Amino acid sequence: MAADDIRRLGSDLAEAAGANAADVIAKADALAAAAGPAWLDAWNAWKASRESVDDLERYLTKGLPSLPGLEVLARRVVWDDANELAEGLSGSLEIGPLKLSLASGSLVVSPPPEAGLGPQVIGPLRPDRIAATLSPPFGAGAGALPGGGAIVRLAGGAGFGGTLQVPLGPLAIDAAAILEREASGAATFLAVLGIGFTPPIQLSFGFSLDRVGGIVGVNRTVDTQALADAVRSGKAGDALFAARPPASPGAVIDDLRHMFPARAGHFVIGPTAKLSWLSFGSEGSFVSLDLGVAVEVPNGTVAIVGVAQMQIPKLPEILHLRLDVIGIIDTHDRTASIDASLVDSHVLSIFEVHGDGALRLNYGSQGYMVVSVGGFYPGFDPAPARLPALRRIGMSPDFPVPIPGLSLSAEGYFAFTTNTIQLGGRLDARFGAGITAHGFISVDALVQFRPFFFKAEIAAGFEVRVFGMTFAGVRLDGAISGPNPFTIRGKVTIETFLHDFSWDKTFTIGSGPSDTASGIGLLAALEQELRNRANLRVANDRDASVVLKPRATAAGVVALPPIGALLWAQRRAPLNLKLDRVDGQPLATSAGAKLIDVASAVRDQFAPGTFCNLTQAEALHRPTFDTKDSGGLLKTPAAVAPPAKQDDRTVRLHVILGADPMQIFDEAVPRIDLTNVAGIVHASRRPPELSNAAALVNAQRENWSVVGPGLAATTFDSATAAYQSARDTPGAIAVAELDASRPVDLAGV
Repeated sequence: MAADDIRRLGSDLAEAAGANAADVIAKADALAAAAGPAWLDAWNAWKASRESVDDLERYLTKGLPSLPGLEVLARRVVWDDANELAEGLSGSLEIGPLKLSLASGSLVVSPPPEAGLGPQVIGPLRPDRIAATLSPPFGAGAGALPGGGAIVRLAGGAGFGGTLQVPLGPLAIDAAAILEREASGAATFLAVLGIGFTPPIQLSFGFSLDRVGGIVGVNRTVDTQALADAVRSGKAGDALFAARPPASPGAVIDDLRHMFPARAGHFVIGPTAKLSWLSFGSEGSFVSLDLGVAVEVPNGTVAIVGVAQMQIPKLPEILHLRLDVIGIIDTHDRTASIDASLVDSHVLSIFEVHGDGALRLNYGSQGYMVVSVGGFYPGFDPAPARLPALRRIGMSPDFPVPIPGLSLSAEGYFAFTTNTIQLGGRLDARFGAGITAHGFISVDALVQFRPFFFKAEIAAGFEVRVFGMTFAGVRLDGAISGPNPFTIRGKVTIETFLHDFSWDKTFTIGSGPSDTASGIGLLAALEQELRNRANLRVANDRDASVVLKPRATAAGVVALPPIGALLWAQRRAPLNLKLDRVDGQPLATSAGAKLIDVASAVRDQFAPGTFCNLTQAEALHRPTFDTKDSGGLLKTPAAVAPPAKQDDRTVRLHVILGADPMQIFDEAVPRIDLTNVAGIVHASRRPPELSNAAALVNAQRENWSVVGPGLAATTFDSATAAYQSARDTPGAIAVAELDASRPVDLAGV
């Protein structure tokens, strides 16, 4: 690695060596490859060649903006044998109240033992930033104006970024900006600005406005995944709201570049603000909320980032809770998501609090909703929702003075989907050194709504281990599920260093279906929906040639224009599907209903678990929502079709040409056809279009088939309908139509 660093330094210095560039590179390569006694000769040759670098300031300032006085500052960074120290080189320049500082580290290597030398400074590294500080403009003392910032060189010299913090009496300004070029060469810009108020602007009821700001990005995009990762680590809140002092200016710039990467033709804009309750200004507040919105144009992605904090002002060591949140609305994928993470949270400076939460909502064709705080029931797959691994919500001690051998932790989770509720927790305690005692208790439970089902598992144990081996212990595992039948299982295990003894027993109570038939049938329920006038509405009522004048209508009456159509749709039960339940209650026998003689079907989203008996595996892995028929577009009976009527009205055309008097043309007079002119004007205002508008990719809903031994494949328009049909035929299975058309021969496997 040292050899690579030497070659890289030689290549960088060669840019400032002018005519001696080739010699500098050759001597650096020779030093990097030298070993043994020959290293000392290569070292002396490198030192002589290094002295030929006559434009050191160009080397030091490459990739930094052309600031006034920058070259003067670079020349003050003197390079001679006396300054060849491992701590690096530095210089400063004062321009009025502004003081610029440029520091350069050094590359230090250890020669081989045969050289007989200690660590040697190969040369100065290129500085990655310029520090700037403000000194009092009118002398020292109370008039001092603290503040400052830095200008950071971006990796590869592609641009630079800067940070600034300036207190101005009642205002405190902090900003970060990036200017670089993206892959195609287009200039990109990103700025994050915040202005804090001291004292805060009081609103009412103890609330105050502490800070305002904004985000502006030109040729920048929002990387939602990088932004979500930064929220979980706390970096997003630090970079956007200055929630914590940054580790370095370079760290802030690097975080912003990852969250808002360069992309030509895209723009990011949005406001930020901080609201507090019972704020004490710079001393903090009991509750505060930093909130920022970033909207990306033109794709319409909206990202909402927030940092909520609760603490005791002046005593944050007693209580400090920080929750970082990100919400993303993707109009293209029709999804909304929220991720939340506890960051740097603790209670009484003893207990560390941690955990994650998430929400996923899809309002498109594959609708679903998943909410989780701390994770899911073990083994549960929230697909099709995509969630990151979530930490359990928990608390663990973080003693100022660690107690050797003591470990405590408590964690839990709560989640719900369209058809389930899940919750659980675990408590662990461990103590010892050499001889270790460990005890735990855990609970996991899942409740499924339709068909109703629950399962709960509990485990507890205690063991003593001696030098990593179990000396004695006891463990209890239990589970209960139901209803009808109720199944209770218990297992007790006694562990000894000689042998383990176990007792395992399962009890079953009751049998048969768990629910009773409902008092209303499917047809009766749909008859009520047919009589409900709220389910009727007008479709296809827009005529581009006619503007309708709004008028009041009678309650429960639909006004149907001549070209319109009548639509009936309901959400009580899906049509064209065999159902087991209506209104959440089981039917006496499975039944289905469909509309006949309609112009076209109307479809909507339904949750299959609400209307069909699903096994636990099906409830966990089948689509949460499916598209099914909910009604139809009704045909107009021929007997009531509006009769055709001859329009014998005449047309009179009025034309005004410049200052000429108005000319009137009757229908018999040849008219001026402005159709082509209007078309040309309209086309000139349209954006450019492709010469070939044919779609490159066509997507359509996947059909499903029911197949089995001796069965002719039957096609269905949804997975739910295929699964319901396969239940009634022994040996039949439901598969995607494409999979059914391409069977895989597993003979001999």
